[in-house]
Amino acid sequence: MGMFMASLAFRCADQDKWQDLKPRLEKVCTEIPGLVANLESSGPGYVLLSPYGDQGPVLGDLVERISTLTGDYAVMAMCIDSDFNIMELYHGGKLLERSCIGECYYELPEEETLASPNMDNWMPLLMDPTQSETLSEALFGEAVFAEDNLRKLSALTGLPIFDDKLMFENN
Repeated sequence: MGMFMASLAFRCADQDKWQDLKPRLEKVCTEIPGLVANLESSGPGYVLLSPYGDQGPVLGDLVERISTLTGDYAVMAMCIDSDFNIMELYHGGKLLERSCIGECYYELPEEETLASPNMDNWMPLLMDPTQSETLSEALFGEAVFAEDNLRKLSALTGLPIFDDKLMFENN
């Protein structure tokens, strides 16, 4: 049995924006069963997490708004049965890409296709710009478990796209 999860990771370094956004997100987490978050962390990377992936649609509805409110990057990620990851990358409320790491066998609507990630879209998220080769491995490498790619992306970007502590304390 593989892992299913959904996360909405975002960056908010602006403390004024964070003071406005944090209580709204805390309310969402109390109203939506099964959501957990790291909103008490020192940031600037935060995550709303659905450890079983069942609240993925809720997170999908929030990602654009959170990116707009922060004016920064936000990543919606879904791990499907540890086989592949579907991701949406936003910046300032604008969708930069909807992509897949691994081979997607999920039934998508007829008009929808998933491309491979675009390195140019992900490079600005790197905490260390010299890590482009490692970023390429995270985006295009074939891991035994797809969530390992998300762990690598988390380490490279500082965005907690896959947070083991939150996943396994609440799963």
